[in-house]
Amino acid sequence: MLIVVLMASCRVFFAEVSAARFDVMALQPLMTNGLAARAADQLAAVLEKDPDNARLLYDHGVAAYAAGRFDEALLSFDRAESLGDLKLGRKAKFQKGNTEFRVGLASKTANLDETISRWKESVHLYTEALKEGSDAATRTNLVFVRKQLLALLLDDGKKNLDAGLQTNQPPAAQLEKLHNAFDKYTDANEVAPEDSDAKQGEATSRDALAQALAKEGTRKTQTTQLVSPRPQEAPIPRPDFKQIEEGVSMLEDAHQLKPEDQPIAKALEDGKRKMADAFERHARQLMAQEERMPWPNERLAILRMAKEQVEKALDKVPDHQPAKETLAEVDRRLANVMEERADELAQQSENAGLEQKTQELSQSLDLYQQAGELKPSDKGLPKKAEKTQQKLEEALSKLADKLMKEPGGKESDEAKAARLEGAEQALDELQGLKPSEETAKKAEQVGKQLDGVRQKLSEQAQKAGQKPGGKEPQMAEGPPQFQGPPIDAPPRVNTPGQKGQFNSSAMNKKQDY
Repeated sequence: MLIVVLMASCRVFFAEVSAARFDVMALQPLMTNGLAARAADQLAAVLEKDPDNARLLYDHGVAAYAAGRFDEALLSFDRAESLGDLKLGRKAKFQKGNTEFRVGLASKTANLDETISRWKESVHLYTEALKEGSDAATRTNLVFVRKQLLALLLDDGKKNLDAGLQTNQPPAAQLEKLHNAFDKYTDANEVAPEDSDAKQGEATSRDALAQALAKEGTRKTQTTQLVSPRPQEAPIPRPDFKQIEEGVSMLEDAHQLKPEDQPIAKALEDGKRKMADAFERHARQLMAQEERMPWPNERLAILRMAKEQVEKALDKVPDHQPAKETLAEVDRRLANVMEERADELAQQSENAGLEQKTQELSQSLDLYQQAGELKPSDKGLPKKAEKTQQKLEEALSKLADKLMKEPGGKESDEAKAARLEGAEQALDELQGLKPSEETAKKAEQVGKQLDGVRQKLSEQAQKAGQKPGGKEPQMAEGPPQFQGPPIDAPPRVNTPGQKGQFNSSAMNKKQDY
């Protein structure tokens, strides 16, 4: 039935075009005598002179479709739909549905997923066309394609489900088959909600997939394997976080599929606790490493790593008591090391020059403040911070005054700009610590001077870059450099994506985004 309708729809309509003496009706014999490609070529040539003629675009789409040039047909039907009136737009939408079906039919053997995608789009186009007007041919084709699509989905869903239920196969292979089965039955249920096979298949595959995810996810979260640290990590073996996290993600996916399943919910809760245990255990390992490090900066770095790990544990399980206790211990140690380092910097600043003094006092103040946040009960930290801030304010004021003064000798514009930038930075920091009208006026004065120097340097650079005769320098000729696909490249069907509605890589790796 569909083929008869599609062939009958290949009649070319008369198009009123601006090209002189072009008779579209003369192309009809070519269509009926198997020479549609010649008709499509002639229409394409006329379209070059009148590219926005909606009826001519439609006729070209029909001829290209009849010639089996489906990509051309889709492009012409798209433009005809957007440029034509409502009636012609509905016809173009109908023809796009026909074309999508034929493209899917051609790929059925080589790429079943592309066929399904194309036929789903065909059903969508027919449905949209019927919303704009009743048409017997569109209704007939919709029924036909929907039936073909449903049969294809049910058949492939059953094959994958039967294969996924087989024992003695690797978990990854089983999950892939069950996932495929679930996808196909879900699509079938959307195409024909009234079909009992689709409904039953969707329920069975959902349950099997959820159970398989829960089983494999539980296995992964129970791993005790240690892995070598990455280059940026502390040089001690650590738990295999990647495997445990994937296990938790699988359990989350299983719970998403079957939220009412209590054993799966319990397995997910246990998996998250295993994840939290691993993070907290690693934090403890880092803290043990910190005790053997002689330098405060190294100790700070490793304690911050430990804090990050224990915070991840609490993110997974907020009521994880060992993690809470470890976090309190990490914060206490961090505060102590920060205070120790701040004391050192404050002491060093006493014998440093102005610029070095402001840097060391600024770092010392920051560490005192951080330590105070981690250990709010320590009354001595706020006093140390206050004393350090007073010294920093005094040093910044002296530094700004020094940098605002011009040196006795000749100074280049570049050196002047650097000097004024230093003064501006010092005044900005001082204003942030102790706002005052005097500091604001100095900052405004320095800003105006700096703008003038920068403008002068810009003018000098432009003048130096000009060629004799006043012409601007030209860019070197050469082939353009491209990276990645062009932005107008057509989307690829079933391109693996990184993210989707699920959490684990096992459930997302075949999605198309």
